Amino acid sequence: MTQFLLGIIFSLQAMAQSQEAMEKDLVANPNHLSTRIRLANAYLQNARAQKVIDLLNSYTDQLPAPGFLALASAYSTREDYSNETRVLNLLVSKDNENFQWHVLLGQAFIKQASVTKDSEKRKDLEVSAIQHLRRCLALNPTYKAGFNILMTTLLQMKANNEARELINEGIGKFGNRPELFRELCRLDSNDGFLDQAVTNCRTAIQLAPQYPDNYVFLVQALGDQGEDKLAETDIVSAAKKFPKSEFIQWAAGMMYLKKKNWPVAGRYFNSALAADGTAGRSHFGLAQAQFEIGDDIKALPHFIKACQEDAKTIDTFLAAGGRLKQKGKQKLGEEFVHHASVCAERSRYSLRVTPQQLGF
Repeated sequence: MTQFLLGIIFSLQAMAQSQEAMEKDLVANPNHLSTRIRLANAYLQNARAQKVIDLLNSYTDQLPAPGFLALASAYSTREDYSNETRVLNLLVSKDNENFQWHVLLGQAFIKQASVTKDSEKRKDLEVSAIQHLRRCLALNPTYKAGFNILMTTLLQMKANNEARELINEGIGKFGNRPELFRELCRLDSNDGFLDQAVTNCRTAIQLAPQYPDNYVFLVQALGDQGEDKLAETDIVSAAKKFPKSEFIQWAAGMMYLKKKNWPVAGRYFNSALAADGTAGRSHFGLAQAQFEIGDDIKALPHFIKACQEDAKTIDTFLAAGGRLKQKGKQKLGEEFVHHASVCAERSRYSLRVTPQQLGF
């Protein structure tokens, strides 16, 4: 261990001496570009991003690719993404046929978009990112890293049609990758392409039988097709197979909540919360199930946790308070309304319930 630490110390000393020598060389010959770039990379390794910028920024008319990459990395370290894209644009303009530069520029545009508040400007940056990522794939169609970045970007932007088209292209290029069918399954189920969803979800399950989400989206598609019995059989089977998946247990609970089978729904929501006690959707489901079977007091803390996670649950929470007051449970009803109103104030939620639903 002592020898290992001594080795690190000696390496750091050698690096410091080498850096000091380069600094002296650069003072003696400030236009020696090779020394400037090597020193910049040494600064970069020591997390001295501003030093890199000071060294290289005024030499972008002469820099080779390693210099542009060091300068772009320094700007990225400082989270100055507009300057990162500026530098990488210069690199791309010098070597437009290099697919890797287009990927780096696309990623830089994504980072810049992520910190841009103006929606129009952000959209323009995202479009630029997609253009450069597509250019990368045009230059190198089987470059998996570029494909994955573009797919992730389209999915995050909710550009579902473009993502679906790209994923199908990816299946043609890379084969039946489980992650590709997983995304197709989810997209098709949520977007209502039900026949495609059933087919793609079944394929996704065959390719990755231990991934629980595919079962939920398959059941969702079957339910939307009106295949209620098949959907119920599949979700019960999946819930047994994945007892620790909050998503599956929640989905089973929702199926029985819609069927107004409150006790069974409550059992699944309890299982969901055993898997993830922070899941607001499962707290909301359990609150509704308990309320409907008359366990009003037990339902209250789950309504509170649900509304803290998702303001859209507040209307149901308030309406439950109104129903209690109409039943003569005035004190408990007022407690429901109070907690729901506190949630609404904290989230600045605009209430949509009527006075009648509040028991007035």
